[in-house]
Amino acid sequence: MIAKAGGRQPSEQQLAAQQLRTLAKPYRFRVQADAEGFPIIPGRYGQIEWFDGRELAVYCNHPKLFRKLRAIPNVRRHQTGDDEMRALFPLEALTQVAGVIRAIRWGGTGRGRCENFRSEPGQVTTSRPPERRPGHRTDPGPGATLRQAREPLK
Repeated sequence: MIAKAGGRQPSEQQLAAQQLRTLAKPYRFRVQADAEGFPIIPGRYGQIEWFDGRELAVYCNHPKLFRKLRAIPNVRRHQTGDDEMRALFPLEALTQVAGVIRAIRWGGTGRGRCENFRSEPGQVTTSRPPERRPGHRTDPGPGATLRQAREPLK
């Protein structure tokens, strides 16, 4: 018996995960394992699954998106039910399919990210609004007219 140098061979799930992570990395798609240990790219309206190394599969359970997925070039139906669909597609169509199912991406500094709210170095931050001086009004009040709101406060 000939033993492979370096130890055990990676399992099919490990090889699949490595391939899918390599494909997803430039686009920052999140890759996670399903119940059986195979990698998936989750999305809001479905998921992208590893199929055979040459193609990927997309699972979608939103019938309104079936037509959009099939309209992408080289996407072909694999299984279709009343409320769910699975289709196969080449690796080149990953971004288009991910756009339809709204694939989840890692990190970034998009709207709502914590990095947008961090202070500059050396700047003091507090969780309370600045204290108000007694007798000082900062707004004209709830009953003010538009004209009063534009006039400077006295």
